[in-house]
Amino acid sequence: MKSISFILVVFIFLQSKVLWADDKPIEMLAGLSKPPFVIANEDKGMQIEIIETAFEKSDKFVHFTYLPLGSHLDVFHSRDFDGIITLSEHEKENGICLSKPYIIYQNVAVTLADSALNINSIDGLANLKVAAFQNATRFLGEKYSATFKNSASYIELADQTSQISLLYSGRVDVLVMDINIFKHLLANKRHENSSNKTLNKKYKIHFLFKPRVYTAGFKNKELCQQFDQGINEIVADGSYQKIIDSYLE
Repeated sequence: MKSISFILVVFIFLQSKVLWADDKPIEMLAGLSKPPFVIANEDKGMQIEIIETAFEKSDKFVHFTYLPLGSHLDVFHSRDFDGIITLSEHEKENGICLSKPYIIYQNVAVTLADSALNINSIDGLANLKVAAFQNATRFLGEKYSATFKNSASYIELADQTSQISLLYSGRVDVLVMDINIFKHLLANKRHENSSNKTLNKKYKIHFLFKPRVYTAGFKNKELCQQFDQGINEIVADGSYQKIIDSYLE
């Protein structure tokens, strides 16, 4: 009888080890907070939820580690990570299987509708008061950088929430930032300051910059394929768009 009990204990232990192995999370590297794409302190964001939902289609769950983007590839290769959530579609790093593009960053110029500004090119920003995201002159090309070289009416801000305040208070004419970051931050400010009717003013989006699409990267080709299939499924069933919309309302 004791031998049977011992065998049962061993069997249960082995089964639990198998289940634990199956439940081991996919370890992925993410960047520091960039709402609404990544909100590290809350372990959420558009990209975080999209990746989680895509892998749920394969009954897998994901654990994210948040580190500065500049260190990702070194950390990825030196430690036991399965994937990286934000890579250029042109990334050609050995040992990484790139997924299909799954998220778009789109920088735009934003004005208030009642200013009646029609901006069709970067040149159209030259004589306006502009507030941009930090290091915009590094990321948006030579023409953009040259336009604002030594300009007294141009500023770049690390705190993008303050960009919203500058536009709606009339202290700048134009914001340059990602369209989803703008919509997310404006929605938050409207919720927090519901009595401030100024924040309800209509805005206009000027598409002056090319969109940038990003992929995820994996060491394991099978994970890469499961991710792509999961993205296809959540786009088809509408849950992808629901995640996007939930951060912009």
